[in-house]
Amino acid sequence: MRVEELRNYGKGFVDFWADPELIGQMRGMMSGELRRQLGLIGMMRLWWRMRKEVNRMRKHDWLRLRERGLTDQNSLDQLIQSMAMMKALADMMGMEKASEVQRKLWDNTTYELMSSVSPSVEDVQACGDFLECFKEYMNAMNAANVRAGLHEVEIAEDTDDVFQVNYKYCAWHEVAKEFGDANLCYPSSCYPDEVWLPRYCAQAGFQFKRTGTLATGAPVCDFRFERVAGGSS
Repeated sequence: MRVEELRNYGKGFVDFWADPELIGQMRGMMSGELRRQLGLIGMMRLWWRMRKEVNRMRKHDWLRLRERGLTDQNSLDQLIQSMAMMKALADMMGMEKASEVQRKLWDNTTYELMSSVSPSVEDVQACGDFLECFKEYMNAMNAANVRAGLHEVEIAEDTDDVFQVNYKYCAWHEVAKEFGDANLCYPSSCYPDEVWLPRYCAQAGFQFKRTGTLATGAPVCDFRFERVAGGSS
């Protein structure tokens, strides 16, 4: 198998957000989990607050993000909705409790959701050395997201056993700041990486490491992949 044949090779978030079936699956999973955590009345309160936030921020001046390349309205709408939900939760119960609810939501949905759109570890290994193939796949995905104005990326380290990508700019982080609180970004969009990637990489004998995110005040969001002893090659 060639890397280019892997599931969703070269696609970015804009492509996923344009897939109504995938968006429906994601919303269904999240709604079910939120109802289990909040109950019916809590869900109704959340959606009411969230709708108000979405309507408010759709009228916001997003020129700064558009100048960075985020010109697709559907993508901007998805970011607004994501951050509006976290803002609504925080307004309802405070940031600490809201973050706990959001993290539990991702704990129970992220792996299934990401497994439905990402190539399996076995398929990546079928292309050759896992890390080399994973690099190529990730670089193609990053390129799509950069073109869409979602990220600015630098490769900080690239060896036979280590691959580290730093995200110097993130549209999720910028949207959170426009909502008035950069901290909204971590539980709503950074945390899922820390659920999905360690488990995914461990299957191939790699470790995912992170020292910080833009949302938590770090200069970059770092994604570091390290081969452990006996890791696949």
